[in-house]
Amino acid sequence: MEPKIVRFDLGKEYIILTSALYPEGIIRVNQICSIFVDKSYCSGNPWGDVINWCPSKSAIMFMTAAKNYTFKETDWGKFFISAGIGRSGEDAGCTINIGVFVDKGLNINGLVDLIRTVTEAKAGALRDLGYKFTGTVSDAIAVGSLPGNEYFIGPGTKLGKKIAYDIRNTIVELLFKGDD
Repeated sequence: MEPKIVRFDLGKEYIILTSALYPEGIIRVNQICSIFVDKSYCSGNPWGDVINWCPSKSAIMFMTAAKNYTFKETDWGKFFISAGIGRSGEDAGCTINIGVFVDKGLNINGLVDLIRTVTEAKAGALRDLGYKFTGTVSDAIAVGSLPGNEYFIGPGTKLGKKIAYDIRNTIVELLFKGDD
């Protein structure tokens, strides 16, 4: 079965740090490519599959069997979330993929701090819904920013608090819809 492929243009180039399938390392991207596969998808080479399905050297690539997703533009930047958890959180086909791209100049420490903020927001959303786990086995996060020197973007900062609020509420909305 062919996957559904959805692309989102970020409108500018961001420096990213990610746990997604592609790309590796610290790199610049200007789009998101989300690949929606069937729950029966099984491959020994998912890295090759995403590159074949979404050939682009400037895209962050997520893969999921979840059905619910959104892409939003905010006053602080843009974000993408696809969310599904199955019954136990151990279902590798259903994932919570999150891409957060801030229109602020962060350094590497700032990107790592943003990963922490996003991860805590995801765990908080799952807690809000009554789950006893903090994610699924195949979750991925990508964070990106403009080049800069800012170190802190944790939930104690004004911007970090806004990002955490938006991510947490959006995950709750997507998972509340069900269908996974």
